[in-house]
Amino acid sequence: MERTGTLINKTYRNLLISTIAMTASMYLSSIVDGILVGQILGTMELSAINLTYSISFLKNILIAMFTFGGNTLAIIYKGKRDNKKADIAFSISFWGGIISSVIITAIGIALTSPTASLLSQKNSELELLIATYIIPLWILTPFTTLNNHTAAFARTDGMKKLATALPIVSNVINLFCDWLYMAVFGWGIAGAGWATVTGYVLGSLLVIFYFKGKDRTVHFTREAFKNLKMIWKILSTGLPSSLIYVCNFLRLFFTNAIILSATGTAGTQIASVSFSLNSLCFIFIEGATMTLLPILGALYGEKDIRGQKLALRYGMWITVGLSVIILIISELFPVQLAYMYGLTNPEITSVFEVTFRIMSINIPILAVIYVMRTFFQATKQKWLANILVILDGFATVVPLMYIFSKIDIYWLWASFPFSKAATVIITIIIMVIYKNLKRKDNYLLIDGEDGITLDFSIHNNIEEATGAAHKAVDFCNENGVEPNLSHDIGVALEELCVNTAKYAAKSQSDSVDIFLKVSDKHIVLKLRDNGNVFNPTEYIDDSGREVTGLKLVSSLVSSIEYNRVIGFNVTVVTVNR
Repeated sequence: MERTGTLINKTYRNLLISTIAMTASMYLSSIVDGILVGQILGTMELSAINLTYSISFLKNILIAMFTFGGNTLAIIYKGKRDNKKADIAFSISFWGGIISSVIITAIGIALTSPTASLLSQKNSELELLIATYIIPLWILTPFTTLNNHTAAFARTDGMKKLATALPIVSNVINLFCDWLYMAVFGWGIAGAGWATVTGYVLGSLLVIFYFKGKDRTVHFTREAFKNLKMIWKILSTGLPSSLIYVCNFLRLFFTNAIILSATGTAGTQIASVSFSLNSLCFIFIEGATMTLLPILGALYGEKDIRGQKLALRYGMWITVGLSVIILIISELFPVQLAYMYGLTNPEITSVFEVTFRIMSINIPILAVIYVMRTFFQATKQKWLANILVILDGFATVVPLMYIFSKIDIYWLWASFPFSKAATVIITIIIMVIYKNLKRKDNYLLIDGEDGITLDFSIHNNIEEATGAAHKAVDFCNENGVEPNLSHDIGVALEELCVNTAKYAAKSQSDSVDIFLKVSDKHIVLKLRDNGNVFNPTEYIDDSGREVTGLKLVSSLVSSIEYNRVIGFNVTVVTVNR
């Protein structure tokens, strides 16, 4: 019997689709608008929308801190079995995000004219198009905030269908209204903006199903008003995610300015298509890495070092694998991808074919960067996460692009893969420098607590319960545990495994992770499965009969605690020595 990654890997796969759908909601509105605008209206309107992408990132800076910070912190508290603080984190982050989005909308609308002038660099044609499109873009903000925040918590509460449906429904409606408003009603570029608003307003109606859902594990609480100081912890936890938007805003603002000044309008058309296609890449890479975030957060809260290693390795393989698939498609079909956006000018397309292939080399390196960033964020290594985000998002690419733009347009686009490689190298150098100074930094994945551990997995069936109990008893005896306590641990483990197999098992829950730790003061036994909700501290089965074996467990141990975290049943038993 050895610890396997089956349980964690299945949870990752179960969350992956809904997470990709959630990240898609952040990018698809702009991508869909770009494709239809390019096909229906033309490349000049497409260029105008590309110039507003930086605003999309700007308005999400503070909101991302609430959404991802609140979600990550709530998951960590759930991992620590502190449900009260998890509810407080949920309540503060939800209302903080909504209130912030309303304020941002008001400010954005008031500054429409100077914003359009700044983004267009006073190009009168582009300025008018941007001003027309940007007003509905600001109005959209509270609705995307509501959708994304609800989807994030629905996903980690195991409500995968709802988490997936929220962004998909919104974007399907958006897609239909894009065609309706632009092609049928003839509203021009404004139609693209109002179509997105329509999609998310109607899609927001689905949040009702979350707040009425019986499977919710976090709830609004009045205790949040007494703990408003937690807002700073939420914002600091979400800072790495929001820094992504800060750096993306700065990067897009400055790179668009460099491209426009160095290559003219032809370069902006290439940039508009390239950046929109790059957003398609972000959907899958960011979705794959954001799937890791709640899993790593829960394992960090439980101090499960081996589980973090297993999750990190599996997430890296999936993310890099997806990035390689995207790279192959990008290298083989650049012209066909350009045609999808209505970029058909032969001279511009011939240049795009080369520049896009050069730029796409950065995709697998980007995947590695995103996995590293997610791991640092989930394990509260904020300084490393922030450094990585700043390097990747702005500090390497903008200077290199400016320098390379002085050579020619092809070197300009080579700045993307060069900057990604520089980011990884610099981050590794920083980690090596600090390795000897802080040997307990969690990026080393070293369990610094005292005690001897046993870590293994069994199939979720009654037949393997006895074998697991014998293994635990032998381990305790080998490490100096008193015979009577070894016996109690064996009985507790067997009863918990038997009842988990009886009442929690379902078709896809065929594995149970078992963790046993022996220290001078305590013996800690932990079980984790991904089956139906089963709380062994309640001692009853679904028919209301008392489960005698579980009552026996309670009488033998010092404490028994249960928690439901990201679809896991987690039971922790402690025996004092």
